[in-house]
Amino acid sequence: MKTSFQRTKIHARRALLVQYFLMGFIFSSFLSRFPALQELYGLSMGQLSLIPFCMSIGSLGMTPFCVFLVHKYGCKKLSVMGYVYIAVLPFITLMPNLYCLYALCMVYGAMVSLTDVAVNANSIIVEKAYHKPVTTLFHALFYVGMCSGALLSIVFLSFKISVVYHLFIVAILALNTFYVVRTYFLKETPDKVRSNDKFRIMFPKGLLVLIAFIALCGRIVEGSISDWSTVYMRTIVDLSEILAPIGLATYAAFIAFGRFFGDAIRKRFSGSTILVGCCILSGAGLLVMIAGTQIYFAIAGLFISGVGLSCLVPVIYSLAGNQKGVSPGEGLAMVNMISGTGFLFGPFVIGMIADAYNMRVSFLYVFGLSLIMTCLTLFFRKREHNK
Repeated sequence: MKTSFQRTKIHARRALLVQYFLMGFIFSSFLSRFPALQELYGLSMGQLSLIPFCMSIGSLGMTPFCVFLVHKYGCKKLSVMGYVYIAVLPFITLMPNLYCLYALCMVYGAMVSLTDVAVNANSIIVEKAYHKPVTTLFHALFYVGMCSGALLSIVFLSFKISVVYHLFIVAILALNTFYVVRTYFLKETPDKVRSNDKFRIMFPKGLLVLIAFIALCGRIVEGSISDWSTVYMRTIVDLSEILAPIGLATYAAFIAFGRFFGDAIRKRFSGSTILVGCCILSGAGLLVMIAGTQIYFAIAGLFISGVGLSCLVPVIYSLAGNQKGVSPGEGLAMVNMISGTGFLFGPFVIGMIADAYNMRVSFLYVFGLSLIMTCLTLFFRKREHNK
């Protein structure tokens, strides 16, 4: 007979599977309509890149507070910020001018950062309750959600549904779903003594520093492909606006595919070994993607990159959340404090390079970062084995 605790952790795991799917679905729905946002506001490629850039500033500005807030309130209470970030989404299409648009994007990024830390910290708590790797499946569902969001966007584009109505429909569905699943998250009880501490910025130390910089490069690479693959398919591969999200759908589908097997892989290999393999595959995929302008180069590259990046984030989050001397929420928040800057050097720089040259040259920059990430993971693996 199952105990109450077992029923609770089972419900929490199911709720998190739905939540990760939901977050991927929202993210993809927004990214798939980047060309529509560009047309709606009459943006250049550089101005369009300021949308993810401003979100990154908001996320980065909030990151130092995440450690303190997780510490004080616990990750379940902090997840309430998910209501705000979902509700803000459709209003990105209704701003009267670019200044208001960029300001709202900063708010949106800050709320995403808080929700991201809260949900990922809860997934580490659930993994500890199961005493075995389970988080990779959560991240698999994120990309199943991304793939689903991209495919739904193709349907909406086919029926000529505007980006405004599209994002309002997504927000309403997401708010109702989040209201239900959030009640099943496991409650983390903050430490009573330390929860009364005054605000202070906590920086990662030891191996957490290396993990943070690997995460930094990983965020740039993964975020760049997610943010710009639709634009790449539209401008370089020359697909129609309706078919352009197929690149994002392919990328998301193969990341999800890799993550479905991620927990089994983590049982057989160490985290550092998996990270090295992820980096090599992702770099190879990017090289294939930019090797030619034909659709088969892009699809093959996105497939290889998707498989390569599939286990990167789950392994990094698991390593960060299981370091000695910090709680899961603190470990994730400290790593995010550094890795969050990746969104500053990713989408924005890609937009600037694309303005000066083209999207193909932009992805050459991303390939270079994947090589740096590979070197960092090799160094981390050596340090971990020597420790």
